[in-house]
This record gives sequence, structure tokens and C-alpha cells, in this order.
Amino acid sequence: MSKLLQKLTYGHYILSALKEGEDLKTRDKDYIAAGTVNWASQVSFEPEMLAVAVGKKSDLNETIDYSGKFTLHILEKNQKDLVGKFGSKTEVEGNKVNGVPFTKENGELVLEGTIGYITCKVTETKNIGDHTIHFGEVVVKHMQKDSEPLCTMQLETQYTREKAVV
Repeated sequence: MSKLLQKLTYGHYILSALKEGEDLKTRDKDYIAAGTVNWASQVSFEPEMLAVAVGKKSDLNETIDYSGKFTLHILEKNQKDLVGKFGSKTEVEGNKVNGVPFTKENGELVLEGTIGYITCKVTETKNIGDHTIHFGEVVVKHMQKDSEPLCTMQLETQYTREKAVV
């Protein structure tokens, strides 16, 4: 990655997707995936829409395809540790994902303790390079607290081309 591209600023977010087991014919266990992303942006005012980029080969990408929706969690400036916790495999134990408590709301996984979350229904998907761009119309947005968000200038990224294509 070029040094100049590393100067682009983004937020650090946790993206999650959930397909409940009761909606599936072949299993009764939920599909749950969550991961760190920083390529996310609002792309329309009316309707309100977001775009998120997810590595093509990730479980998160597959789970978004299954569920048809995703939830973007806005991290606080002091939640830098969550970026690393969600930087690889999703592990679910009880009501915790990667050690962070969650609840299920409106058929989506919602992490506790973030600034807030935005749930989107996928309207379009494009495969671009080594990532998939999911465009989603906002269906739920909930602010849990008003504080300064975490951005890439506050925490250097560990995400590299090599990690994207694994």
C-alpha cells in the first residue's frame, strides 16, 4: 500500500451480520460474523444509504450475502482495543462475540458499548478488486452515546493487501 493512500482518513468500525437459525432450512444455529472495517461511507441522503467494503473471502462477506443486511457499529475514540479483537476470526460464546457482549435486535447483532449503530438492508452488491462493496439502505439507526469517534489518524491500521487476499 502506498504511503499516500495510507494518508486517506476513515473511521474504524465493527461491521456485523446475522442470519438467524430459525430462518434457515439446513441448520438451527445462527450465522454470525463480525469484523473490523474502515472503508465505510454514507453515499446518499435520500434514501439514506451506506456503502461498506468487505474482503471477498471473509466470513463476514458470506454472512451479509445470507442475511441481506449488515450493521455498522460506530466506535469511540477510547475503543481502540476492539479494532484488534475483530481483526480476524469471529468467535461466538453465549451472548458475546469476540469477547464483547451483544444483543439481538430486529434480527441483527448489536454490540454493547459503542457510540451507536446503523443497520442497512442490502440493495446492491459489487465485486471490486479483492473486496465486495455492499450498498445498503438505512433501516435502523440508534445513537447510544454522544462522544468522539475513532478514526484512522488515531490508530494506525494493520490491514494490508496480504491480509485482504487470504
